[in-house]
Amino acid sequence: MGGFRHPSRRIGGSTGACGQSTATDPGRKPRRRGSRTAGVSTVGSEESGVLGLAWRSARNGEKAGRELQPAKENLQTVLKAAPGDSTTRLLLGMIAEESKDHTAAVKWLASVPDQARQRPESMVALTRAYYNLGYKERARQTLKDLLVLSTRPDWREGVLRGGQAAVQAGDYEIAERMFASLLTTYPDPAKLGYNLALAQYHNNKISESRTGLEKLVAAGHETSEIENLLGWCAFKQARYKDAVAALDRAIALDLSRESNYLDVGMMLLELRRYDGAQLAAERAISVAPGSAQAYRLKGLVEFRRGSLVDARTEASATFNKALQRLPKEPLLYLNYGTMLLKTADQGDASTESRAVALLKRAIALDSSLAEPHYQLGSLALREGRKQEAVQELETASCLGPTISKFHYTLAQAYRALGRREDTTRELGAYQRLKAEEDKPGAGLTGSLGSPSLPKGSPREPREAAPSN
Repeated sequence: MGGFRHPSRRIGGSTGACGQSTATDPGRKPRRRGSRTAGVSTVGSEESGVLGLAWRSARNGEKAGRELQPAKENLQTVLKAAPGDSTTRLLLGMIAEESKDHTAAVKWLASVPDQARQRPESMVALTRAYYNLGYKERARQTLKDLLVLSTRPDWREGVLRGGQAAVQAGDYEIAERMFASLLTTYPDPAKLGYNLALAQYHNNKISESRTGLEKLVAAGHETSEIENLLGWCAFKQARYKDAVAALDRAIALDLSRESNYLDVGMMLLELRRYDGAQLAAERAISVAPGSAQAYRLKGLVEFRRGSLVDARTEASATFNKALQRLPKEPLLYLNYGTMLLKTADQGDASTESRAVALLKRAIALDSSLAEPHYQLGSLALREGRKQEAVQELETASCLGPTISKFHYTLAQAYRALGRREDTTRELGAYQRLKAEEDKPGAGLTGSLGSPSLPKGSPREPREAAPSN
């Protein structure tokens, strides 16, 4: 018996049709598990056919996921003939999660809990779906169920991936528990140690994160990613010289890793060491010529380092070149538009109009960005368009609730409209958030009001882990 047939083949083999499950044929006894349901075996080789595609997708991500549409269609055909088939439901849930259809993933995976608990891949998929839908407690319970099985050798990787899913969702306490449960059993100490330190970093346990990373290095497990995270720990502790030195070591360990150049460039930019930041940006571009982040960093450096007119001219050339190469990168439009707003002369309608168009294009490309709404709202407030300002600034605060300046400017807009209670509330939020932001090393302010760090820094959780 060959398991599930390849999705490109006709279901049903020589019978020529899906037909009915033999369990529902009149006069026949239901077959036991292992028989064919709707002409398709529900067990068998897990590395072939639809079943193999689903499990490979869970392990390998998008590459396998692109192959799953025909499998999904075949499984839906099977389900029509056998609505209660648990394996079909499980696989549909796995495919849905790989396709980021989290609602469907929960629907299918939660409908077969016993089947889902038989594999770490399906439990991790259900966890991710719960987190993405905002069902935090359900996600945690699924991870706790997974945690019970952390001692089983064949489940250790699943427990690690469960912890990574929690980091991605910002649930750092349970992520630490997942990783800590593997400390004596996981075969790759560098990979595990990095993930644990990353969770601790995000959970503001900087000393613990740094100590764990230093132990890994002392034990001979130094990697580029470990040195990168050590650099961010040092930066957050305001040990700026150590931070830059750690990023230099990270670069030396992997000259091809773009994120190291971006991270040290942002650090140097924040420290106003513009020559070093410029060099880091240029090296990032040489390593990754198609990187929007690298061009963005270069434009920010050029804007910050020169006189107002020269800076705008030089940075505009960089941004225009980047947009020609990368016309669908929203952060380029955001930073270019913000720069133009900040450098436009009073009454310079042409530059302002260009800036507004760039910011609106950024929103069109990525509706989750808060910063362009903030910039548009601030402009509207300066020009006396109070209602428009409130609308844009409320959107910014909703999309970026932890950014203090959004709440401060929204408070000013409410004050302009005489909305006292709203003003008081937003000023309170501003003061609380500003106190956190003012702590030493709490975060880069970046430039032009841009996101504080380039994508891939420890402030944006990553699943990637170092290897020896």
